[in-house]
Amino acid sequence: MTLMDLIQKKDIILKHELRFADEISAVLFEKPKVSVWMIFIPILFLYFVFRMQKFKNDRIKFSTEFMSARREAMDMALEASAVNLAGKDSEKQHAKLPEPLQKPYGSWIKALSSLYQDLLSADGNDFESLARTAYPSRDQYLEALESLNKAEKEFYTVLKPLMAEVDGTAEIIAILESESRRLRMDTVDRIFC
Repeated sequence: MTLMDLIQKKDIILKHELRFADEISAVLFEKPKVSVWMIFIPILFLYFVFRMQKFKNDRIKFSTEFMSARREAMDMALEASAVNLAGKDSEKQHAKLPEPLQKPYGSWIKALSSLYQDLLSADGNDFESLARTAYPSRDQYLEALESLNKAEKEFYTVLKPLMAEVDGTAEIIAILESESRRLRMDTVDRIFC
């Protein structure tokens, strides 16, 4: 496998993850609705334009933040695949995170990286074919995703109390968890129909 092959697969996987982030942000952020009154009262239309721009910016910011952990995990997987290591452990400290989050975040990144490494080592030219090659059966793919879901849930469980003073944290985390599970199951169903 050449470095070019790995980079192409990396792009395929990250595009899939970006679509995943976009679908989650569509649930998290309420899209402003057009009202018939906006035709009659132009100031309402200006307010709508402002809210729509905020909606778009919030979704872009969410996707950027959502993808940062995934890019970190992908970099680990790509490095491990490029030097042909199997399951490289990372004890790296994450400077931006408080101490209680270090271990669960590291476990989550390791689970993501392991999934990505499996996909990077597979043959295929789209996400579905990479997943089918990396995980020949539905049960194998579900097992890998369940491991990821578990690591992600452990991270969010430690994060919730640290973010308790921020209004809506519990609801946002609940949405992130449930939508992630739902979208992953949709992906499994699509790949192994």
